[in-house]
Amino acid sequence: MSCCLIIPTYWSTNSIQSWKVFDHPFSINEEGTLLRTLKNLQQINIKEDIIILPVPCSQEINNKVKEITKNVSNLNIKIVDEHVYNKIISDLNKAGMDKDSLKLVDTYCYGGVRNLGLVYSQIYGYDQAIMIDDDELLKKDYVKTALKNIGEKYNGELVLAKTGCVEDEHGNKIYEGQAHDCLNTWPKDKIFNEEVNSMLSSTELLYSTSIAFGGNMILDRKLFSKVPFDPFGTRGEDDDYVLNCKFCGYNMFFDPELLLIHLPPKRNNMHWARQRQDIIRFRYAREKAKLFNINKDELGIFFKYFISEDLEKKAVNSSIDAALSFENVNRQEFIGFLDNAREAVEERKETIERKIETYKRLIEVWAELKY
Repeated sequence: MSCCLIIPTYWSTNSIQSWKVFDHPFSINEEGTLLRTLKNLQQINIKEDIIILPVPCSQEINNKVKEITKNVSNLNIKIVDEHVYNKIISDLNKAGMDKDSLKLVDTYCYGGVRNLGLVYSQIYGYDQAIMIDDDELLKKDYVKTALKNIGEKYNGELVLAKTGCVEDEHGNKIYEGQAHDCLNTWPKDKIFNEEVNSMLSSTELLYSTSIAFGGNMILDRKLFSKVPFDPFGTRGEDDDYVLNCKFCGYNMFFDPELLLIHLPPKRNNMHWARQRQDIIRFRYAREKAKLFNINKDELGIFFKYFISEDLEKKAVNSSIDAALSFENVNRQEFIGFLDNAREAVEERKETIERKIETYKRLIEVWAELKY
């Protein structure tokens, strides 16, 4: 049995404005957090291969990542630079993937980045993929805890996918990805944390979950060779992956003991951009649940709240409330949130459905690949 750690690291350049797609890419001129994470892995003596995915895949960003990794020794680091990426594309073509399906490994979307790591794992023969992010720190026994129960049965069900929780620097088990007073009427973090806390307080060793942390996720080859991430989702690819697993007949399990420390960079603006991606994301997830015949009552409180039929009303009202809070403070945020209200009702249902049907076809392509 062999496993690898997969770490995507997100960057932005003058010509690649990836902040429009990803939550918090670092400027190519910044230090970033990758080195901190790698030094932590060095400190806890990680022996597993570490697969680093520079995102988006470009020579300038790849060179930045290579420069960072020069400062770390005693780790088995493999960087998926443009040469490795091109070889993977070639291998995928040989394995049976047509040109239109290469969206599955596009490094300009969250789902594509996650899939690139999974393809690498398949090509190079890893049985398990441990996915973390470049702004996290692991505890000494993390890998042991991560692999516990994987490939074994729990309450009669084979465990092929696990997720856990994150802590802040003070040991608080909370997620504050979008916390700001302007979004009090868009309680995304609040409801997400409520669901996580309910699982943390469970007496079960593993808990079937409808939400997940993409930066704290373990997948077995038996599952990730069958279920790809959806490249059409704007963000929240981790929670979306739970829906994809359910559609393909698998469950994601939450392990209360699987903890790591999350130290994201501080965000001071662009709150409108994050909410806009959320609005698109939840409209997409709602239609996906319908087309996948997933009963919303089987999902947790987080999905129930945000993929309800009144989603557009919630989005419009919260966008206007947020805009008004910036009316005389920040013109960019003000206009951005007003545009969010329009975005909440603009994309046609038929367009969303076409993307989901395309993804269903891509699942078949993915499962039939022969490496």
